[in-house]
Amino acid sequence: MRETEAEAVAFVVGKAVGLVTGSASADYIQLYHGNASLLAESLEVIQQTAAVILAALQPPIADDVTNQELEAVAA
Repeated sequence: MRETEAEAVAFVVGKAVGLVTGSASADYIQLYHGNASLLAESLEVIQQTAAVILAALQPPIADDVTNQELEAVAA
């Protein structure tokens, strides 16, 4: 179960940061006998773990930065 959860987290994080993995994650999960039922049971763990990792990847926004400044950077 841990291997399936770990790979699912890697898939979610990879997708969120723009990695193109093709079917690698699905293939790996199947190798460890993962299936939709097992993933559904682990969904909360997968979501929480991925959220922690993604939050750590995002730099903190300074309190003194205005929305206008953020929009200018994003443009």
